[in-house]
Amino acid sequence: MFYRILIVLLLVCARPVSAQEHLRYFGYFANNTYQSENQAHTNITHVWTGPDRTQARSIILAELQQAKSYGIKAVVSVDSFVFAASGGCPYANSPSAAADFRVLVDDLVTAGYLVPNDPEASTVVAFYPIDEPELCGLKDQGGAPHPALVNAVNAIRGDARTSNFPVASIGSKKYDEAIQGLRLFDWVGLDNYGNDNDGYLYDLLMLSFNLRPQQRIIVVPQAAQGGMLDNSYHDPGRMAAYANSEARVIMLMPFLWGHADTNGTRGIPALRDQYREIGSRVKFGLAAQFVGQSVPATMTAGQLYPVSITVKNTGTGTWVAGSHVRLGSQSPIDNSTWGTHRIALPATVAPQQSVTFQFNALAPSAPGNYAFQWRMVADTQAWFGDATALTTVNVTPGPSGSIGVSPSPCIIYAGQSTCTVNIGWNSNRADAEVWVADTQNTNPVLFARAQTGTQAAPWITEQTVRFSLRSGATTISSVDVRGVRSDEPPPGGPTDPTCPLCQEP
Repeated sequence: MFYRILIVLLLVCARPVSAQEHLRYFGYFANNTYQSENQAHTNITHVWTGPDRTQARSIILAELQQAKSYGIKAVVSVDSFVFAASGGCPYANSPSAAADFRVLVDDLVTAGYLVPNDPEASTVVAFYPIDEPELCGLKDQGGAPHPALVNAVNAIRGDARTSNFPVASIGSKKYDEAIQGLRLFDWVGLDNYGNDNDGYLYDLLMLSFNLRPQQRIIVVPQAAQGGMLDNSYHDPGRMAAYANSEARVIMLMPFLWGHADTNGTRGIPALRDQYREIGSRVKFGLAAQFVGQSVPATMTAGQLYPVSITVKNTGTGTWVAGSHVRLGSQSPIDNSTWGTHRIALPATVAPQQSVTFQFNALAPSAPGNYAFQWRMVADTQAWFGDATALTTVNVTPGPSGSIGVSPSPCIIYAGQSTCTVNIGWNSNRADAEVWVADTQNTNPVLFARAQTGTQAAPWITEQTVRFSLRSGATTISSVDVRGVRSDEPPPGGPTDPTCPLCQEP
């Protein structure tokens, strides 16, 4: 319980930073032969090699060729070059470590995978001399790093061409047995797969407390099951949340994509989909911050309402207008509650710039309470950044009602120029009005204002007029009416003494 509380406090108190300010890399541990399957959502790969130096050289060159073709970086295992060839773990000191490593660097420079003193321009971005040093005979001795480990790290830093390249290692749950050795490295990770999410994050936190402040952290969650592992894996969302919140984390490297004896991420659909999305955010520098929005709290069913949402690009990638980066609907994902599920960028947005999406939201046709929420999305890659504030919009019934006329048509009797009709209407809107105009609705004139009513119109001629029941700008219903002439006298007697047919018998 203690470490769960500590992890919560850590996440709450962590410095709010963009994931791309510190979390630079996403890739899979021991990713040999799998780059083609995951390069679309990774920007780094881990090249794993064994104790055979000749075989290791072949593996390194082949994997780096692929990495360069995909435009991704690589962390390269070099244990066989900096430790004595003793069949692997446990490792022994190698007097020729510097010379053997120098030969490898010659090959990397010649092949174009390493630019001297420039990790950013190289395919190789870091060297990995040892995995779990405490389990491979390299525990601290007398409170100091094991001499063989010091020799291996010095071999890498002693070459003028790689002196500024990061040196990395990952410890096990027994990392404290080689903590002084781990303090030699630039990047340090932790694997502890007998622990649940909270336990792993707690151990990672404790490790970071024991490292030098300038050392960077590699988060290496369990991302497989079966075989050499138990049947549980760490939650990708929890791992990504920690990596994004902890400013010292430089890389999220799940263990692992695939393995002959283990069902890796590639074979677990739910896990694979989550890491594809997480990896894409890191690879393409996708991060966003919700700034604000304007949306009515109440809408009328079926009506359009102008809304606006402002978002800031806090990532390292530029959002290009007309691209697959857009604003997408949430709660639930990809709903079309408001008439659409995507809003295009109005302009290209550079990092640290904000953009305001302005669009018309179409209120649902059925009354009720509806969630209004959106989030940035790079379609086919990932949802990213903060979702907008969840707003509940009350959608009220749309205007309804009817309007009728009687009689229709009305009779213009002999001797008369107009006839009379009664207009009757009813509506569910207190602001209901009846307007009259021609059939093209030009120059409308207010006829009556009431939610329900009946009113006579004694001025109907042979020209058709239209009575419209409205609520605000919405026309609820309309009816056309006109008069027709008759040679018959009006009921009740003559009205025109000059008309012979109009006289009483």
